Amino acid sequence: SGGGGGSGGGKGSTSAGGVGKGGSSAVAVKTPVYRYANNTGVESLSWLSDGQLLAVGCQKRNVQIYDLRVSGTNAPPISVFAHSEAVSGIVSDGNCPTKSVFATFGKNAGEPVKIWDARMMDSSLGEIRVVSSFGGGSDVGVSAIAWSVARPGVLSVAVGNSIRTYDTKTPGSRSLPVGVSYLDGSDEDESFVQDIAFQPQIFCGGKRSSVILPADDTTLDYNSNPFEFYPHRSLVVSSKGQIEVMSESHAAPLAVSKRDGRVAHGLGGNVWVGPTTDGPSAMEGKLLFASEDISSRMMRRARCLHAFRYSTNASDNVRMLEEEKAVLLSQQRLHLQSSSRKKSSSLQPIDFHNALSDIDQLIRSWRWIAHVESLSSEQRGDDNINSNNSSMNFSSSHSGFATDETPWQAKGLIDAGVMKLLRMSSRDVADENNNWMDNKSTSDTLSCDEYDSPMRRAALNACGWIKKYGVLRDLLDECEARGEFERSAALAIWHGNIGECVAALQRGAEDMRELVDEDSGDPTASKSCEIYAETLSLIAMCVAGFNMTMGSDGVPKTSTVWSNACESLLRRPDISQSDDSSRLQTPSLGVSYVRAICTFLLNLGKENGLNKTIHDEGLSLADRVAFSCRFLSRADLRSFLDTSLRKCLKTGNIEGLLITGLDKRGIGLIQSFVDRCSDVQTAALISSRLVLPEGGTERRMCSEWLDSYRMLLNNLQMWHSRAAFDVGRNEILRRLNGNAPAVGGRRPMQSKKQQQLGNELQFPPQLWARCNYCNSSLPLSKLRRQEGIANSWLSRQKPVLTCCPQCKKPLPRCSICLLSLGCLNPYLELQRERNQYSRGGVGSGGTNQGVIEDLSGLANIPFAEWFTWCMRCKHGGHAHHLVGWFSKHVTCAVSGCDCRCQFDGYEKLRRPALSSQQGG
Repeated sequence: SGGGGGSGGGKGSTSAGGVGKGGSSAVAVKTPVYRYANNTGVESLSWLSDGQLLAVGCQKRNVQIYDLRVSGTNAPPISVFAHSEAVSGIVSDGNCPTKSVFATFGKNAGEPVKIWDARMMDSSLGEIRVVSSFGGGSDVGVSAIAWSVARPGVLSVAVGNSIRTYDTKTPGSRSLPVGVSYLDGSDEDESFVQDIAFQPQIFCGGKRSSVILPADDTTLDYNSNPFEFYPHRSLVVSSKGQIEVMSESHAAPLAVSKRDGRVAHGLGGNVWVGPTTDGPSAMEGKLLFASEDISSRMMRRARCLHAFRYSTNASDNVRMLEEEKAVLLSQQRLHLQSSSRKKSSSLQPIDFHNALSDIDQLIRSWRWIAHVESLSSEQRGDDNINSNNSSMNFSSSHSGFATDETPWQAKGLIDAGVMKLLRMSSRDVADENNNWMDNKSTSDTLSCDEYDSPMRRAALNACGWIKKYGVLRDLLDECEARGEFERSAALAIWHGNIGECVAALQRGAEDMRELVDEDSGDPTASKSCEIYAETLSLIAMCVAGFNMTMGSDGVPKTSTVWSNACESLLRRPDISQSDDSSRLQTPSLGVSYVRAICTFLLNLGKENGLNKTIHDEGLSLADRVAFSCRFLSRADLRSFLDTSLRKCLKTGNIEGLLITGLDKRGIGLIQSFVDRCSDVQTAALISSRLVLPEGGTERRMCSEWLDSYRMLLNNLQMWHSRAAFDVGRNEILRRLNGNAPAVGGRRPMQSKKQQQLGNELQFPPQLWARCNYCNSSLPLSKLRRQEGIANSWLSRQKPVLTCCPQCKKPLPRCSICLLSLGCLNPYLELQRERNQYSRGGVGSGGTNQGVIEDLSGLANIPFAEWFTWCMRCKHGGHAHHLVGWFSKHVTCAVSGCDCRCQFDGYEKLRRPALSSQQGG
């Protein structure tokens, strides 16, 4: 007889029976195989070590262990005092590899559960003290224990109406509580747990079932073994004789892939891996979602899935964002069509308005950055030409502003803000009421005051209102080329050209009528286009009839008939500001400019009549700032700019960089933008255009954005995108420091101060490789600063070393040719550098002061022999060897490594931006 934890009921003996051998039919042996005599009665029994040991729990505190392998000898059993009273249960841990660990318990209140190892019974491995009150508040003891089948080392203890779970594998002898479950029912039932049992472990082919199942596998048969998917459930026998299934509280392990966003989680002996058709991993085939998470958006933009990648190139960023906007508009139309057909709220609401607003802010900000950089580049080129020709033509220098073209005085993005161009920064507050620099005039067409000055023209140029040579037609053509006919008409009327405004509206109406033919398959869209085209034609006729007459009080006014007609047009559903549902159906985003035209003409001559235009949030901030520079006095202009800046800081509108530039206030504005939408990618791309002095708060903020974005790309294993970002940032810094060659291959002339500034601020190349033995960095910019004994040894070595310059241990070998990878000799490179620049007059005395940090032209190792390694398996070799290997193979060249090192290749990820650039 014998059972796992059952009560023996014997009074002084223990016997073990067996099954006879021989014959096809087994005959039960009537006499026991083993018989042992105990001093006290037997309370519980349990087999240990796969049946080689028998543990007996006595009614008087003892636990005795009999070794069946020495049966028949005079060897006494191992006997220890386990509990203060009877040993009520002995339960063996089936997950223990040696099958020698077991737990014992007594049913007295306050009696601990003890864990033993049959190989060393001198003392227990640990104790679990469970104190619980039940029923009337009196303490109760342990009624049953059971080891978890699915989780090794986890022991469940039944106390009263609860089952408490402990982890016995924690460091030390103290077990850690991991969960508790209760029987269903109220406390008045006074039903407690009498026994517990777990679902037996499933074995398939002699081993535990541990398979990987896709979440979208519809062929999975759950009926084959349903208990396999619920390993953390137990059978509970209550004191009332009821058997219940109790679910154990357990946190399933969960992991999200940093590579493609797939989700994997464990359940019992199974691992579930999500498919690549849903979630963030579906970005390879989808371009944009309005409700997309910011992390997914940054990953998608960095993966170069568009024709133009989101990078340090401002013009490419504008084109990429315009492509996103076009896709988002098409998705908005499809969503509206689906909702109109179903006419129910079953569709999930998507906030297209905020998504379009965020993209518009980014487009306008990057457009301003590209425009300022273009103006600054042209100005530097003109300054170089003028400086080269100054010795031949002294009369070409001028002191003032040209009349045919507005000059650009800002040297970069830092001082390109409108407030600095208008001299309205904090140090110029005293000049805010001085209008001596403004030329005030009255418009013949609009009969309102206009202001002009060199500073205002520079601000208009920054806002994009002045093209080369100041031709209005070029500005209008640029707007209409992007399909912005309404904005073109608004710019024309704000410049006092009614004829161009009417012509732009008529061209916009014709464009809408062409869309009617294209959307012939969608009656709703065709009707919306047809109504909007009619509205544009009516507004064009209304603007053509505009005329200001002098009133009896000397104030110019419009006729009452014209004003009533214009107000009736503003109440049309397709352009009404109050009808949001109709505004969503409008096939054009220039409705705000159409309203602005009528509002501007209606309020001319009225007190504070321009406020409705400058505070219209539907207009871009650049157009409102330019409008204020043209029509507001200096004091009113300063007040409007301050109000707009405070609002941008509050709402995180990055378009406010137009007002501040990339100065301290501009850095704070970017931080507000990051706080609102967590777009550290845009913040890093913009701040990479700055060279700030050491020790400032602004420099620390920019460094945090740059490091966060680089760390994000590295965590996503997007090494190519991170390297492209570093290269683009280095090119920008070279251009800012004047180290990039000018157009035509000529480098602009620099003073010694400019050369020293460029040498100090040059962004050094980075090579994140370290020695396997001494862990010292191998970048040349760090090795070249070694002094003392190391230089004396390096001076006798070859230009290319095959060992670490610090510890002289061999460098890693190429996985293809098995030759050691080469490292530049920092001593020889330093001497070569000093000799080169001492002849050029930079640096003196052989010191490092003023030495350029750009080491790209000093390397003796060709690119084909550079360090190249996989960031996943850390294997690599020479660049040209790896190119040849992966042209014919897919996996790593190291024997036994199945890593697909080329997974980040742009051809496999289908990156049009990179392929188009390489093709060009």
